[in-house]
Amino acid sequence: MAISVDGHALRLLISGSYPWRDQVEIAVEAAPPIAHTLALRLPEWCSAPQASVNGEPVNCEPRKGYLHIRRTWRQGDCVELSLPMQVRRVYGHPQLRNLAGKVAIQRGPLIYCLEEADNGTELHNVWLNADSRLSLIEGAGLFSGEILLQVGAARLQYTHSEESALYQYNKVLGQLEPQRLTFIPWFSWANRGEGEMRIWVNER
Repeated sequence: MAISVDGHALRLLISGSYPWRDQVEIAVEAAPPIAHTLALRLPEWCSAPQASVNGEPVNCEPRKGYLHIRRTWRQGDCVELSLPMQVRRVYGHPQLRNLAGKVAIQRGPLIYCLEEADNGTELHNVWLNADSRLSLIEGAGLFSGEILLQVGAARLQYTHSEESALYQYNKVLGQLEPQRLTFIPWFSWANRGEGEMRIWVNER
């Protein structure tokens, strides 16, 4: 990209695999040298951002959500920005009744979801343990280059048939059975045929 500063072009070459990897590199191409402020977004989800210019650490104290770097930029300058992507659990406000007892999964700027293609049907019967840890895996095929998440969980299996009444007087008993779940980035769903998708998952 190029920014016009006092009639001169400040050219920036941005590289990296964000949002899958947490490292972003900005190479500066400027002739002649140009004095300018770069404002780099420091997202709220990142609790410990780090930055350097030509290998020298920069104070990452944000101002209104941005890291401001003021200097005279020269050909060959390089900014390295690190935005560690912790897997986080997201909870709804207590007044959101439909989200009570449920959790969503976020990594970096991305929200993840469960899809039937990986996890089977009846995703409303899947439960995550509150202390279970999600592991990162490299996507393949359709998800090549992406980061997927996996976690040990449980599925509540019921003994019933298609002929069972919708409402019954006897309690339908179920049993928790272990299952390994795969979360994919929300934007990637619905590319493998029709099926269920779920963002908010039961937590126990």
